[in-house]
Amino acid sequence: MKTNEKNNFNIMSDMLIVLIVLSILAVYYYGVRVVAILAISVLASVITDNICIKLCRKKQEKKDLSAVITGLTLALMMPSTIPYYVLVTACMFSIIIAKHAFGGSEHKIFSCAAVGYLFVSLCFSDYVLSYPKPFTYTPVNEIVNPVELYPSMTKSILSADTVIVSSMDMLIGKFNGPMGCSCLILLLIAAVILIYRKSVSAISCCTQIAVIFIFTLFYSNFDIIYTFHILSSGMFIFGILFLVCDHTTTPKTRSSRFIYGFIAAALTLIFHFYAKAENAIVYAAVIIAPLSIELDRRALSFADMLEKNHGFIFNIKKKINKNLHSVDETLNIVNDGSDAIESTDRITIHSKDEGIFTDRSDI
Repeated sequence: MKTNEKNNFNIMSDMLIVLIVLSILAVYYYGVRVVAILAISVLASVITDNICIKLCRKKQEKKDLSAVITGLTLALMMPSTIPYYVLVTACMFSIIIAKHAFGGSEHKIFSCAAVGYLFVSLCFSDYVLSYPKPFTYTPVNEIVNPVELYPSMTKSILSADTVIVSSMDMLIGKFNGPMGCSCLILLLIAAVILIYRKSVSAISCCTQIAVIFIFTLFYSNFDIIYTFHILSSGMFIFGILFLVCDHTTTPKTRSSRFIYGFIAAALTLIFHFYAKAENAIVYAAVIIAPLSIELDRRALSFADMLEKNHGFIFNIKKKINKNLHSVDETLNIVNDGSDAIESTDRITIHSKDEGIFTDRSDI
């Protein structure tokens, strides 16, 4: 278990570094108010997390950075004019409902930031979905009337189906939208680094980006500029990295990660193009997350079936899957405790030959 804890800490550290870089860009675009938003969001998340841990009489993990990451992620998904009470509400809802209501970090079903953002975007949509223009520096203590703000580029594209931002502004994130989710170049670099560091699943991440890119390309009659505008708006890349590919909710098998990524992309496209939902990736992240555990269970059952039928299909499975390294993690995720002996037997079989589950060393 110490190895798993170390891997989780390394993954969270990688995520934290990327979020800090995105935060610096947000400060550049929107000024010192962003610093206040980031600080309040992190403090609200950490304080709420500590209170819940004490009320549940649990032990505080010193290396658990999940509350800090949730706070930073939520803050970067907001406009720089977000009222502080709305931000605190989002943080409290994320930690209490999406995390501790299900048993804490090790038992999360949903991405905390996705749940909190979705809650406040429905309850306070005027504040959450209205944005200032870049290089608009709002005073720290000022409450901005949403009437004085602007819709996001995503909303403009959904309404008019036209591109209104130059290609260069699109690449550097210089358009109306969430303050830390818009810079396409920086997010793609972050994706490459996180995949290389094995902090996000390459299979899930690349599957989602590829499906969204290919569908949008066909949908727009091969308009490559429009396609890249879609990818840079709507928090698509940011949502894939920090919401859908959250390491605590991503499946552990390769086949499950591919299916997981494909379904997440399909849901995102349906919500975006047909339901006309702004920031559709957040809805997809909340809906797809509970499917992760079931996909792993099905993969394990399928492996048992193939175990009894050696042959061509069995050989294919051996090439697709690596050896089982993380037995404890697998049992915690796949087994609900009711069939511990049976699951242990299955794990023993797989660990001797091909295995199907992966740890941080397998992306």
